[in-house]
Amino acid sequence: MMEAKHKIGLRTTKTAIAVFLCLLLDMVLDTSSMDMFYAAIAAIVCMRETPDQSLLIGRDRFIGTLLGGILGFGLMNLKNSIPFYEEALYLFVVPLGILICIYVCILINKRDAVVICCVVYLGIALDPMLNVEYTLTYIFMRVAFTTVGIVIATLLNKFFFPYREQ
Repeated sequence: MMEAKHKIGLRTTKTAIAVFLCLLLDMVLDTSSMDMFYAAIAAIVCMRETPDQSLLIGRDRFIGTLLGGILGFGLMNLKNSIPFYEEALYLFVVPLGILICIYVCILINKRDAVVICCVVYLGIALDPMLNVEYTLTYIFMRVAFTTVGIVIATLLNKFFFPYREQ
């Protein structure tokens, strides 16, 4: 009898369960929005072999999401004051913001937060539907649901599938 070459591992199973829990929570809360999408992404990214690894990844993701949101909010407040921003100047201003995102993450010694910080910042900077008032809500919801995904992944990892040394 042939044995399967590739097996579905525990981390794969835990990740699928974490996404299921995010979707179930979405159904129970009836958010009917993309918010739980961010929770599911955070759960996927944060699922690691051990709860401590999940928590470390989750912390960096939380910090990066928050920083990207704050820097994106700063841009939202400034862009109306920048002449010709909408016409073409954004081509230079938005990448300058990316430099600032990277610099701030490195400055506070959070290199692992750089990518998500830049992604959140870009999401705000390039979304034509966002305005200053809605941006605060967006940032809050993004951080809140990212945190939900981190918590689900970490708790699932710690209490339902505890890591055992091989």
